[in-house]
Amino acid sequence: MWAVETGTSVTKNANSYIRKVEKPAMTIATVDAPGGIVTKSGKRISGKVIVADSIGGYGDRESLAVMAGDTVARVSTDSSAGDKAYEDAREQYDTDRVVENRKISNMSQFSKNPALTMYYTPSTDTWDLSWMDEDQATGFITPRSKKLTDAQAGFMYQQYQEAQLTKKIQKDE
Repeated sequence: MWAVETGTSVTKNANSYIRKVEKPAMTIATVDAPGGIVTKSGKRISGKVIVADSIGGYGDRESLAVMAGDTVARVSTDSSAGDKAYEDAREQYDTDRVVENRKISNMSQFSKNPALTMYYTPSTDTWDLSWMDEDQATGFITPRSKKLTDAQAGFMYQQYQEAQLTKKIQKDE
C-alpha cells in the first residue's frame, strides 16, 4: 500500500513525495480487569491489562482479542472478565483501524491539494488564507481560513524570513 505525504523521501513532483505506509509494528489493546487483578503474592489490585501483538505474531483483530481475553481471565477474580475483555479488545482494534485508515486517506487528500492557499482581494485590501487541519486523535480534516491585512501578511513574511535566517545561522555554527 502506498500513500502520499509532503516532505519525506522519494520525489514524485515538486510539491509532494511518495512513501510506503507500513503496517504498525505493534498492536496494543488496553482492557479493564473487573474484580481486580490478583498478583503473584495474592494481593488484589485494580488496574488495566495491556496486551501487545506484533507483526511477528498474527497481528489481527481476533488474535489480539483472544490474547486479551485469556490474559484477563487468568489474572482477574471475576469469572466473566475474560469475555468482557475479549469484546473490549475487538472494539478497540476496530476503532484504532478506523482512525488509521482515515489518516491514510487524509495523506492522499493532502497530496492532491496545496498545504495553504493565499489570495489577495483588491476590493477589501485583505489576504485570504485557507488550509486543511487534521485532528491527530480522530483523523478528521477541518477546513480553516483566515483574513489578513496587508500589514499582517507582511509581518508574517518578515517572521518567516527571520526564522529561515536563524536556521541557516544555527546550521552554519
